[in-house]
Amino acid sequence: MLSELALSALTDVILACELFFLAGLSLRPEVKLCSPAGIWGITLLLIGLASMLGAIDHGFFEAIGHEGHRPMVVITRVVIVLGSLAMICATAAQYLRGKARMALIGLGGLLALWPLFMILTSDDFLSVILYYSIGLLLLAGFSAANLSRQKNAGVMLVGIVLTLAVSTMIPLQSDGFWGLGLYASYHVLLMPIVFLLYLGGRSFRTGC
Repeated sequence: MLSELALSALTDVILACELFFLAGLSLRPEVKLCSPAGIWGITLLLIGLASMLGAIDHGFFEAIGHEGHRPMVVITRVVIVLGSLAMICATAAQYLRGKARMALIGLGGLLALWPLFMILTSDDFLSVILYYSIGLLLLAGFSAANLSRQKNAGVMLVGIVLTLAVSTMIPLQSDGFWGLGLYASYHVLLMPIVFLLYLGGRSFRTGC
């Protein structure tokens, strides 16, 4: 039977491949990279990259106590922060204009300094969870405010609520599903949820 660490690595690979596929569908030919839809596609791509880096770490470095484990943890968490910042940028690009847009992007960049500092100086992961939760809550608020005006805003809102709910497994140190463990269970639960996030982003503007 596979260990919990091996199952975490395996499910991380599957989740990463799904996210790469969804990012590819999001970055379709008519989508400009500077558009809300384009930035959302980049968000999915970065989250997928973080999942793949996590899989490499769990499968090849952490499993044998390799000295490369700590650098891989740092890189993975930095990519998660970048994906969270991209999410905030996509939200600002979709729902705000002018100075308000730039203010939200600037605030997002400023707030990112906190988890980046914690990543580089400690083994704290809570700051990363809180940062991407802020990004999700911002997007949830704008999605809720535009339920009647934007197609798929409801789908995005459901996806965000489920993501936040599932993410509580980590700080609560849940045992997860029997035979899978915490992180493999977390990855499995995210697999259908990220599809909802992809669908929610399909209604974002494709022009800059």
